[in-house]
Amino acid sequence: IVATNGRQVLVVEVKNKLKKSHIDNFLEDQLPEFKRLFPQYRDKELWGAVGGLVVKDEVARYAERKGLFVLTQTDEGGATIINKERFKPKTFG
Repeated sequence: IVATNGRQVLVVEVKNKLKKSHIDNFLEDQLPEFKRLFPQYRDKELWGAVGGLVVKDEVARYAERKGLFVLTQTDEGGATIINKERFKPKTFG
């Protein structure tokens, strides 16, 4: 999933059950390639997010420490950001 507000571009990786290995793969392999593959976003700040239908708290905190937004489903079937209030996203490029 890709979203932009004009200044930033947010790239979201979604899994059924989010694991630390998914986060590491996203940060090491996928996110670094984004601007090369999508040069129309090269002048935007790059933010990352991970989401899952199942996200254990320890996995969410791990992603948050890495600077990623963390999303999960709500009881109503929507999505919600579960980062702590003090969270500041990391700019990856």
